[in-house]
Amino acid sequence: MICKVCGEHESKYKCPVCMVKYCSLACYRNHQHENTERLETKKDEWVPAGGDDKFALVLNDPAIQSMLKYKSLQVHLLSIIKILKSDDFTNETTTEGKREIANLKLCNLRIGGSEENELVEDFINVFLDLYS
Repeated sequence: MICKVCGEHESKYKCPVCMVKYCSLACYRNHQHENTERLETKKDEWVPAGGDDKFALVLNDPAIQSMLKYKSLQVHLLSIIKILKSDDFTNETTTEGKREIANLKLCNLRIGGSEENELVEDFINVFLDLYS
């Protein structure tokens, strides 16, 4: 299927807000959401402790909130959190070792990894776009 934004390349991704199929992060950034009803509804905003405005921006982003509703993404993120927080989950006791294992898991979930997952890739791209 062809990208609905540029019309040139094969679409690999789907916008979690309006479900438009797109081919790249550049197209995601440039497209206008077709179904804005969900964007206009007022939701309670998350305010993180410590006043980190970038993190609040990520938490309150409609695309991030929409993606976090998918059970598959929740499962993958929870497994990474368990790796980082629990000694029992990996039998690793050092923080550095846990981070390395979590990073390997995340790399496996990204494009080209052994557990490749488009939703995880989309989530990471949107997160990095908002946070950087």
